[in-house]
Amino acid sequence: MSAQIGDEIMIISQELDRPVRHGEIREIRNDPDGIVYLVQWLDNGHESLLPHGPDVVIKHRRGSGSAAATSWLSRLWHPRERRHSRDSEQQQHVWDEQLARRVEEIIARLGLTQTSNSIAGGQIVHIPQVVSMAPGPPEVLDIRILPGQSPEDFSAHAPTIAYGLGVAEVQVIPLEPSLIRLELLPHDPLPGHPPASR
Repeated sequence: MSAQIGDEIMIISQELDRPVRHGEIREIRNDPDGIVYLVQWLDNGHESLLPHGPDVVIKHRRGSGSAAATSWLSRLWHPRERRHSRDSEQQQHVWDEQLARRVEEIIARLGLTQTSNSIAGGQIVHIPQVVSMAPGPPEVLDIRILPGQSPEDFSAHAPTIAYGLGVAEVQVIPLEPSLIRLELLPHDPLPGHPPASR
């Protein structure tokens, strides 16, 4: 079945590190070199000409194609999309672990720790622990504070924590007697520029 205006078009690169690109067909042209699509890309809204090629997959609108064609396209599309999704989740997990370690290091350097002696004769340093995170904006970290600490202890150091993390501001929000939330507020992007991605 041939492509129609309004069908979804995807570029599925043979290179596994490149994400799938999605767009909508706005116009179909029969050029001397073959079929060329005018595509509006979903990621940025721009339109461009795309010749039909081996990396191009057409996903027909519901009701415009046969169930068999839709089923075939779905089987082709999903494995790559799942791989891309899994890779993105792994990258986010690594980023979260690095951020949690960095926050705990900053807290330790600020002296927001407690020390106790062990039976073996050594000292044990207790550091407030990051227990959960949520991507932002703003990024959010929940921290289990130590006995005797209060949210105000962390609020007093919020500007230093923000500087150490490279964010504009850190807001400290009490959640429970032993749990606080740090909201990492990013710097405002320059007017007319999108925020930088990681």
